[in-house]
Amino acid sequence: MIGFSGRENDAPLGIWGTLANQLGKRELFNDYYSPLQAPGQSAWINLLQGPPTLILLDELPPYFQDAKSKTVGNSDLAQVTTTALSNLLVAINKNELSNVCLVIADLKATYEDGGQALNSALKNLEGETRRSAQSLAPVALNNNEIFQILRTRLFATLPSPTTIERVSGAYSQSVKDARDMDLTNANPGDTRSALLESYPFHFSLRDLYARFRENPGFQQTRALIKLMRVITARMWDSKAAENRALIHPYDLDLNDGDLRAEIESINPKLGNAIAHDISSAGQSVAENIDRQIDSSSRDCQDLANLLLVSSLSTVSGAARGLHLNDLIAFLAAPGREVAHLKKNVILPFSTQAWYLHTDREGRLYFKDVQNVRAKLQSHVDSYTREIKARELQRFLEKSFAPQQSDCYQKVVALPAPDELR
Repeated sequence: MIGFSGRENDAPLGIWGTLANQLGKRELFNDYYSPLQAPGQSAWINLLQGPPTLILLDELPPYFQDAKSKTVGNSDLAQVTTTALSNLLVAINKNELSNVCLVIADLKATYEDGGQALNSALKNLEGETRRSAQSLAPVALNNNEIFQILRTRLFATLPSPTTIERVSGAYSQSVKDARDMDLTNANPGDTRSALLESYPFHFSLRDLYARFRENPGFQQTRALIKLMRVITARMWDSKAAENRALIHPYDLDLNDGDLRAEIESINPKLGNAIAHDISSAGQSVAENIDRQIDSSSRDCQDLANLLLVSSLSTVSGAARGLHLNDLIAFLAAPGREVAHLKKNVILPFSTQAWYLHTDREGRLYFKDVQNVRAKLQSHVDSYTREIKARELQRFLEKSFAPQQSDCYQKVVALPAPDELR
């Protein structure tokens, strides 16, 4: 097995020289080192013929990012590398190299820091791979593979099937209660079957994760495992897990610095929304609403965290936010009174939060700009008592100014007692 990581951007012999050196055949590519030039199909065949060989190429986008700045003749190293790897792909399809398997990981047509030329080079290479390669998704989102990975990585053992069945049934009943009250149209049976597969995680985690998995810099499966490890550890350490039957997307203690940093790294623009609306050492909008409901309530904080997770995507055109129907279905849980969620939690939060918006389809989501209510409140707060009184006087005098003057001829709005005549 031989390989190359794109983080080794200082490889003096290029990718082809590194691979040849690992095979102990560096001299076979002597003609392609000074100056650097792409080996052709025959050169690759000559290098790789022999025993079975697995070639791993990882994190090529950052390598291309740096290679664009290195001039090679009338071109640059990124273009030369594209040609070299394209020739490698053609060579591997020949009968002479039936012993070779090439795996290219993390190849995207658009790199977060790349310009047009870089993205074009990556796109050309991706086009070459598609001619003969089979695309393998690291974690498929159309099945429950992600939950299997998380269970394996985070838990040594799980409860018995009887316990899992009991928990799934209890959540299903909560959804049924919400449906009977016409608060959601979610299917209780679907909830039960989905939870049997996703336990000990709530099934909504997969769909909400899919929204921000393409964010630039987010390492998809590895980043999700790291995030869920932090969430699970905080729940365990704070004993919050004792009051939860599952791990939900909203189980975020954003007053914890490490966890907050993880969330803000996914979408740094929502820091103000978190601080004002969601979590701020007991002073946020959600925390204040929970305190008004009950000293132990977390309903509004769970709602706010759920909306936050649904709003983390930074990719253009990605889905953001949740409809009321989905909010109720995802919040429905054993021991939670779903009957009061709409009136006492969702409505107050939607009218008091500063960074919560509604799209054309009625979905609630967080944005990095203040909504109209916040701007009005900020405008009002900038008024002193004297300015407020003066503005009110001016409004009243204008509103009640005499038109015909047959009843009264003068209006004095809110005069001080010593000004009365």
